[in-house]
Parts: sequence; C-alpha cells; structure tokens
Amino acid sequence: MTGRAERFTTIFERELRTLARSRSVWLLAIGFFGLTVTAALLSGTSGYVPLALTLLTPLELVLPVFAAALGYRAILADRQRGELSMLRTYPLDGYAYTVGVYCGRLTALLGIIVVTLLLAVILVPVLNPDPAALARTAGLDSPLYYLRFVVLTAAFAAVILAFFIFLSAVVGTARRGLVGAIVGVLVVSIGLDLAIVLGLASGVVNSGALPWYLAVSPASAYRGLVMTYVVAPVTTTPVRPAIPAANAVGLAMWGLLLLLGAGSFVWGPVTYVQE
Repeated sequence: MTGRAERFTTIFERELRTLARSRSVWLLAIGFFGLTVTAALLSGTSGYVPLALTLLTPLELVLPVFAAALGYRAILADRQRGELSMLRTYPLDGYAYTVGVYCGRLTALLGIIVVTLLLAVILVPVLNPDPAALARTAGLDSPLYYLRFVVLTAAFAAVILAFFIFLSAVVGTARRGLVGAIVGVLVVSIGLDLAIVLGLASGVVNSGALPWYLAVSPASAYRGLVMTYVVAPVTTTPVRPAIPAANAVGLAMWGLLLLLGAGSFVWGPVTYVQE
C-alpha cells in the first residue's frame, strides 16, 4: 500500500468512526427510514415499479436534505477545530484528504439509503396481498427494475453529497455553512429545475433542446434515468424521451468537478474568519 493510500485510508476510517459515534446520524437514519416507509404505506401502490415511482419524488426532495446534514460540516468542522491546520503539516495532499472525507461520508449515506430502500421493497406483498393481482403484473413488474432504481438513487445521492462536501470546503464559518446548506438544498432539489421551466416559458430554452438542459440538473438527470431504465420498459403509456447518456454524463461531471473543486480549496490560500 502506497503512502497516499494509507493516508486516504486513515481519513476514511476516521470519518466512519466519527459518524458511527454521532447520535444525530442515527436519528437521521431512523428519520429517513420512517419517511420512506410511510410514503410507501400511504401510497397504497402494488408492485416494484409503482413503488419506485411512489418514492421518486419524495427522494428528490429528501435526499438533498439528508446529504446536506451529513456533508455540509464535514470539512468545515475540521477547520473550526483547528485540525485542518494540523493535517496540513503532514504529507497529505488536499485531494487525498477530500476524497477520504467524501468516501467515509458516502459509505454511511449509501448504507442508510440502500438498506432502507431494500427494506421498503418488502412492503410490496404487504401492500398488495392479492396473488391474482401480482400474477397479472408478473410479466412486466420485476424486482430487477426496483434494483435499478436503488442503484440510480445511490448515484444521485453520491453526486448530491459531493455538492455539500464542496460547500464545506469553501465556507469558513458555521453560519455561512448553514446558510449555504439551506440554499444548496433549494437549488439542487427545485432551483435548477425551476430555472429550466422558467427558461422554457420565456423562450430562452428551446423545447427541442429540453432533454439536454434537463441533463444539467442533477435532479432532472436522475429522474430521466429512472424513467428510462425503470418505468419505460414496463409501461404501455409513452414516456417522454430523455437522453440517458447525457443524463449519466451530467451526473458524473457534477460529482467529479465538485470533488476536484473541494480538493483545491481545502489547502487553498483562502483566509477563513472564525466565529
């Protein structure tokens, strides 16, 4: 194992230990599980794809809040405690530190999300106890489509967490971090989509190029991939076409550029004023 890999592993393990000891993280996990299961129960849907559709919109709104809670203080807390200044004296570059923090937080985030969504799928036979109804949809509905939904949701969560890790790297005070987290949640969950809608209404966005603009918004890109790979294969109703490759590239570029930006700001020549 190289020196950089060892230092990355040290940061990664430190983040996991910190999160495991945090009562607020466990409360967030319980809250996320409760919201997900409640949404599934109240919908009264039956089938794996209907369950995915039921959870799609709530997850677009809840995941940014959840990722913000886990990520917006990840680097900021180290800066406020003075640990960042100490770590800077070690042979540890900003990118290894940032990726270690990100991967530690991502492991916890995905663990909670994936376990919750897989437990939610157990509700399918509970919500639809009629064997005849299940038999009618057996040829179309499949756990495989729900598994695709879980994978796409995990990818969306990873990108959103990168956004808040970047925010944590560029803010210098708790107040700015909190304000930035609130604004970030609004921008990611509805702000970018609203800007596209307003652009379409005003004629700035050409309707023919709409799928390309939607790929720029993480929430829209996630939604488009779910509609393409989870909903479209089983529905007889035409689904508005998306550009899967553009959506996937859009999500990947968001995550990559945000992590690169966070890594460059961590050790950057920025003066932070403590509150």
